[in-house]
Amino acid sequence: MNVLDVSPRVVYPPWRGSVIRIYSLLRELSRRHEVRQFSQVLGDFSFRELVEERALASTYREFRYAHPLAWLALEPGRRACLGAPVLSGLALRLARPALLGQLLAWADVALVEFPWQFEHCRRHNQGARLVLSCHNVEALKFGSWAQAARRSIGSRWLRYIQMMEARAAARADLVVTVSAADREEMLGRYRLDPARVVLVPNGAEIREHLPATAQAREAAKRRLGLPDVPTVLYAASDIPPNRRGLDWIHEVAGCTDRFTFLVVGSVADEGSLGGHVVAAGSVDDIDPYLEAADMAICPIEHGGGTKIKLLEAFGAGLPTVAFADALNGLGARDGAHVLVAEKSADGLLSALNRLADQPEMAQVIGRSARRLAAERYDWSVIARTLEGHLMRLTEDGPTTP
Repeated sequence: MNVLDVSPRVVYPPWRGSVIRIYSLLRELSRRHEVRQFSQVLGDFSFRELVEERALASTYREFRYAHPLAWLALEPGRRACLGAPVLSGLALRLARPALLGQLLAWADVALVEFPWQFEHCRRHNQGARLVLSCHNVEALKFGSWAQAARRSIGSRWLRYIQMMEARAAARADLVVTVSAADREEMLGRYRLDPARVVLVPNGAEIREHLPATAQAREAAKRRLGLPDVPTVLYAASDIPPNRRGLDWIHEVAGCTDRFTFLVVGSVADEGSLGGHVVAAGSVDDIDPYLEAADMAICPIEHGGGTKIKLLEAFGAGLPTVAFADALNGLGARDGAHVLVAEKSADGLLSALNRLADQPEMAQVIGRSARRLAAERYDWSVIARTLEGHLMRLTEDGPTTP
């Protein structure tokens, strides 16, 4: 099977939840199928059309596309919609990349990540089955993001977002969602055929993110220059819900000197943030930071979908403190797989202190969280679920261009 994925962002190295999902699933699919990735380059202006090809595996290649007209089209939407590439479809329409048409002709099935680029792919499709890959219910997510950012998104933009999502969901051969709640919301909101809407959950690297021994953890702290006190990991990319989560980290750190708070990801630049908060910045490999952590924290109260950062902590066997909102769509239970904290600095600190004061309880929670991740959220198993849906779709034969 020839699988094409169309992404509004560069996918490798995977640096945020959405691209971690894309890369992890496609890497697994590439073990048995040919995979091509078409990704738009965001941020940097290009004075001419550029295509950069990268081999991510022998059967998985990413094509990074940049064009000056695409950049000009993308920027207004990114500024208005909190950095999201909601105009990436318009960017394609203006740039008219011949490469994307060639890849659509090559593909048996095309996964279109997010609804923004779906209509362009549909218009230029030459027979591939088209799949809308949803990471959230976008019509709901942006309202929540705006709350986290403490700013508004214009009503015209919100109507545009809902229109794009509704149109893509109605015209896709298959709609993939990340949680049962998202699936039900898509079915009800857009009146879709239940047979065309499937669940493929988020996951974690169970085989690679192994729980660290006490000796390995101490060594990892030394390598990273961390003090010999309990280290609390907060892994997050630079999006509004995660920036609000960082605010919570600062509030808790201001109340105690018992912990080092280790912030990993683009949510903060590398360096000391003061108050026992240390930022590693964006990293290509999170494993050394998972190894150095004694516990994890996920004070997220906004956004949609499910939280990959939480699943990665579970997969590494880290006892974790989280807000109840962060558990939406997952099967984690308070006291069994995670400690749920009240939405206050005192609530977060109290839960962290419980884990530090009761190491046996912390170990039990960490082990239970890893079992949950291994049973339900292993990328290799999840990819088999997606593969089954795609194989059944392609067995129905090509769609009408």
